[in-house]
Amino acid sequence: MSVILYALLLFFLYNFVVKVVLPVYRTARQVKKQFSQMKQQFQQPEAAAQQSGTTAQTPPSGKRTSKLGEYIDFEEVK
Repeated sequence: MSVILYALLLFFLYNFVVKVVLPVYRTARQVKKQFSQMKQQFQQPEAAAQQSGTTAQTPPSGKRTSKLGEYIDFEEVK
């Protein structure tokens, strides 16, 4: 009787590991890999700009060039 109980326990434990733990582990590993790739892609233009001595020009923080409140005419489609 105890052999059957141990076999069932092993079976359920194996199913849990295969269906839950491994997919979560693989997904977490893949997400970490993608984040590191994104980080490298983000840092490449910055490194190239620093090596060439030029920096990206940003507009002055005192002046805003956005057009807030601009009226846009549209037609309602029914």
